[in-house]
Amino acid sequence: MGVYKESMALRVSLLVSAVVLLLIALDAGLARIGWVLFSPRLALLHGPLMVSAFFGTLIALERAVGLRKGWTYLAPILMAAGGLALVFGAMSLGTLALIAGALAYVAVALYIYRLQPADFTAAMALGALLLFVGDLAWAFGASWTLVSLLWAGYLVLIIAGERLELSRFVPKPALANRAFWGLEGLIVVGYLASAISPELSVRLLALGFLGMALWLLKYDVAWVNLRREGVHQFMGASLIAGYFWLLVGALLMLVFGLPERGLLYDAALHAIYLGFVFSMVFGHAPVIFPAVLGLPLRYSPAFYLPLLLLHLGLILRLWGDLAASAGPRIWGGGLDALAIVLYFAMNGAVSVFGRLAGGRG
Repeated sequence: MGVYKESMALRVSLLVSAVVLLLIALDAGLARIGWVLFSPRLALLHGPLMVSAFFGTLIALERAVGLRKGWTYLAPILMAAGGLALVFGAMSLGTLALIAGALAYVAVALYIYRLQPADFTAAMALGALLLFVGDLAWAFGASWTLVSLLWAGYLVLIIAGERLELSRFVPKPALANRAFWGLEGLIVVGYLASAISPELSVRLLALGFLGMALWLLKYDVAWVNLRREGVHQFMGASLIAGYFWLLVGALLMLVFGLPERGLLYDAALHAIYLGFVFSMVFGHAPVIFPAVLGLPLRYSPAFYLPLLLLHLGLILRLWGDLAASAGPRIWGGGLDALAIVLYFAMNGAVSVFGRLAGGRG
């Protein structure tokens, strides 16, 4: 019982740290587009705080909870500590902690693959490796285009691997699994091509992400969930919307490339990071939060409100980017931040207190 209590205290501490890092990363992102709320000093750290610190901590914590091995908590501990160190201005220490945490997570991913050699565990291990390489590239001053693409690949492959695992019992032709491996190979080739031609690298990665979006739209179990009720239907709607945003981001990269900065850079990456990744977070949070906290699964139909706000905000943001109009871009970014904060607050209330709950499951 004592060990369980210590484990639960660690889980709660890490989950709270992840949420704090999310809020700080959102504030930094808002400062980048003109909403100065708390600390504009952190505006340039929006990407590392959001991807490496917040998502790194959250995903690694989920794996550690599932594995029930004490050493696996090293990854989320290091990444949470690294993110908080960046916030307090300890750049070198924070960067080293994030890199060490990513390396620890690679070890966890390889351990999972050894326990269960499969297509989906291989995809997630490759995603973990991309996080580590992306952190190194950021630390050594590589171009933001390369760093952003490495971090995007980390999240795309982690999510694709998870969805492949959950969809493995859905009937699909043998060609589907070979296509998944082919898309992974294309993504790897895309990263390797960055050493020769950054433009070619972006186009190859765009094709890989595009193919992955189409694969998920075709074979994911989300379509089955969409025909069910309650939390399953909400998860299905969130995931399918996310796959369309991955499609949009990949098409933007394919057509326009990915400049080092600017409006097209903003549009393509936020279609992936906000539209795709946060749709996945919204869809999985009703399961992840209770699992981490040891609580029963609860759900509320009110979750659809922040989900709708997220997509409306992103439509506004991309409209502003593509039309070079500051107003829609700024208001869209603000609406997205509001949607994320509102959703986490609602999910936390439902998970812990049962309020707003429309039923379990």
